[in-house]
Amino acid sequence: MKIEQIDNSRILISLCDKELQKFSVTFESLDFSENHSRSVIKEIITKASAQTGIDISNKKILIEALKYEHGCLLLITLSQKRKTYHVRFYSNSYIFVFDSAESLLSCIKALYNMQNDKFFSSVFLYNQNYYLVIRSSSPLKAKYSDTIREFCISSKHNSLFNSFLLEHAEILIANNAVQHIGKSL
Repeated sequence: MKIEQIDNSRILISLCDKELQKFSVTFESLDFSENHSRSVIKEIITKASAQTGIDISNKKILIEALKYEHGCLLLITLSQKRKTYHVRFYSNSYIFVFDSAESLLSCIKALYNMQNDKFFSSVFLYNQNYYLVIRSSSPLKAKYSDTIREFCISSKHNSLFNSFLLEHAEILIANNAVQHIGKSL
């Protein structure tokens, strides 16, 4: 575990995969609402505080995690001010595969015309197939999934494949693809 003090209010912690295994966690399982992960995060922060001399008691702490190829980074930011941030967690990820741009665009047009709910969408190109990735904080409504399945050739519900696309596929539109493309159709 590598601990770096960036300034008086920020600490950067680098954990490799072996260290994560030692703590019996993975990047995906680091969730402050889960008891084991919470105790691991507290232990790591306590070690970082002791090593850097930054006092974390009675302070608000923002923890940001970033995955990299062989582990993860934790950025710990201390705040004297009482700010509240709401982070939307997209726990449901749906991947739909299209064999042509025409079928993808037809699907996006149909979704755009019926969309009342907000969800995060991206479009990727990989091996001559187009991928529409939809992430939502709640399960995807049947009306959307039924509409998408009229146009796509297959679907996946696999966060590992989603990560594979992020790493290897060409990103055509990274954020709000349905809204951006739909406006133009």
